[in-house]
Amino acid sequence: MAAVSQLVVVAGLLVTLGCDRRPARAVARETTDAAATSDTVVRRVYIVERRASAMQRPTGELRARRALDRLDSVLVIRVFDQRGREMSGVPVQWTLGYGGAGAELRVINGRTDTLGLSRARFTPGRTADEQSVVATVANVGRIDFRVSIPVASIRVLAVRPAIWSGDDEIIGAELRDEAGNELSGGALSWATTDTAVLRVRSDDPTHARVTGLLAGSASVVGWVGSGTVRGTARLVVKPTIAGRFVTIDASPPPPVRMEIRAGDVRDSLPVENGQFHRRVELPFDIDVDVRAEVQEAASRYHLVRLRVTAQRELQDLRIALVPTTWRIDAGTYAGREMPIDAERAMRRTFSSGAFWRLAPISGPGPRKILGWRESELPLHIAFSRSRSRESISADDSVQFWAIARQFERDLGASVFVPADMRGDSTRSNLVPVEIGSQGTEAHTFVSFGQPGDARDGVLVFHEAATLRNPHVVAHELAHLLGFGHSSWWATISEPVGGREPRLTPQDVAYMQLAMRLRRLQQETGARPGLPVAVQ
Repeated sequence: MAAVSQLVVVAGLLVTLGCDRRPARAVARETTDAAATSDTVVRRVYIVERRASAMQRPTGELRARRALDRLDSVLVIRVFDQRGREMSGVPVQWTLGYGGAGAELRVINGRTDTLGLSRARFTPGRTADEQSVVATVANVGRIDFRVSIPVASIRVLAVRPAIWSGDDEIIGAELRDEAGNELSGGALSWATTDTAVLRVRSDDPTHARVTGLLAGSASVVGWVGSGTVRGTARLVVKPTIAGRFVTIDASPPPPVRMEIRAGDVRDSLPVENGQFHRRVELPFDIDVDVRAEVQEAASRYHLVRLRVTAQRELQDLRIALVPTTWRIDAGTYAGREMPIDAERAMRRTFSSGAFWRLAPISGPGPRKILGWRESELPLHIAFSRSRSRESISADDSVQFWAIARQFERDLGASVFVPADMRGDSTRSNLVPVEIGSQGTEAHTFVSFGQPGDARDGVLVFHEAATLRNPHVVAHELAHLLGFGHSSWWATISEPVGGREPRLTPQDVAYMQLAMRLRRLQQETGARPGLPVAVQ
C-alpha cells in the first residue's frame, strides 16, 4: 500500500495523517492502545492559533471641502494574520483623535469581515486645525486618518482700531470655510505692512501681539498655511508726546509752559525739569503746532513756535531754547554780548531769503538752519580758470584771500582753504570760483538736501576786478556758508546797496549762534525753537 499524507484542519487543530509500512507491533509500541487495532497512526499533531499580526490602510488621501459635510471617502483598514492572509472577526476600535465642533464618527463594522476589512464614516467638524480618526487593533497597532478643512476667508479682528505708541494689543482672526462655517483654531502666521509703525509677533497659534511703534497707520496681515488666503486689519498708532528742552550751553532748562494745537484740539503739557510726557488725542495725520514760553520775569530765551509736520516726531521731541542774547566767543569781537532777534533773523527781506534759512522748506523732516556739516569745513576754494571768461591774475587771488582771511578772523573760525582744481576736483566740499557773464556783480550757488546740509557750492563773479571788492567778496562768502540777506542790523548781507567791508559784530553773533544750533541739533537731535510763521 503506497504511503499517503493529508493536511486536515479541524476545530483549529492541524493534523497530519499517513500510513506506515512498519510491522503492526512496532506501530503499537509508538501509539496508544486505542490505535493498536488500526492501520492508521497519528504521527504528529500541531495546534496553530491564528492571530492578527498586521494592518493596512486601503483608503487613500482624504480631502474635505467644508465642515459638517461627510467625507466622500470611507475610512477602511484591512487586518492580516501571521501568514499574511485577511482575517475576519477581528475587533477594531475606531476613535475620534481630534475633531472640531459638530464632528461625527460612525462605525460601519467594528469587526473585520471575510475580506479582513473594517469600515467607518467621518464628518469633520468646525475647526481649521487638522482633524483625525484613529483605528486601533489590539496588539497590532494603530492607523491615523487625517484631514483639514480649507480656509476660504480670514477676517482679522482688532478690539481697538487705534493704539498708543508703546502699547500692546492682542488681535485674533475669524476663519470660515467656503460654506461660511466659522472655524475654530488654525495656526496663523502674522506680519505687518509697515514695521516702522507696528511690531507683530505670534502670541499663541490663533492670536498675535501687536505693539505700536511710530505714529501712523499700517495693516496687520494674518494667514494660514501657504498664505493663499489672507486677512488684514488697519491699525492707527497714536503718538505719545514725549521729549525735553535743552539749552545751548548745557545748563539746566528753566521752567517752561508748553501747549500744543492741532485742528480743533488745544491742550497744555506739564514740563518738569525740562521734560514732558503726555497722551493727547490728536486728529490723525495733521500738522501740530508746539508753543512754549519760558516762565521768567525777564526771559533769556525766545518763545518757541514749532510746527511738527509728522506726528511721529512728537514721540521724541527735543527742543533747543534759543537765547535772546549771544556772547561772541571767538574772533575779532570776542567778549561782546549782542542781542538776538530770532524772528528778524528768519524774516525775508524784500524778495530775498532770510538770514537764517531753515531746511527742508517742505516735507516731514526736522527743520535745521541751512549750512555745511562741520566735517565738511573748511571749504576748499579753487579758481576755475578754464571756465572763466576773464583771466584771474595772481594779484586777484591775493586780494581775494586777504578778504577771506579777514572774514575768518572776524568770525573766529577757519572755514576756507585754498585748493587746486586739478588736484581737489573730486572733493565733495570743493567750491569753484568762476568769472561769468551774469548781470549782477556776483552770485553764489549752494544746493542742500532735506537734512539742511549744504553741498555743491559755486562762486561766480561778473569780472575779475570784483575779486578785490571787500564788500562783494565777504557778502558772497556769507552766502556760501548758508546765510541769506538781512536789513535789520548793520550787516555785510544787505540785499541791495550794502557798503560794509567786513563782518559786523551783529553778523558774527548771528552766525556763531546759528552754527552752534546746527551743532547741537547734530549732536542731540534737538531742533531750534524758532518761529514757525516766517519759516
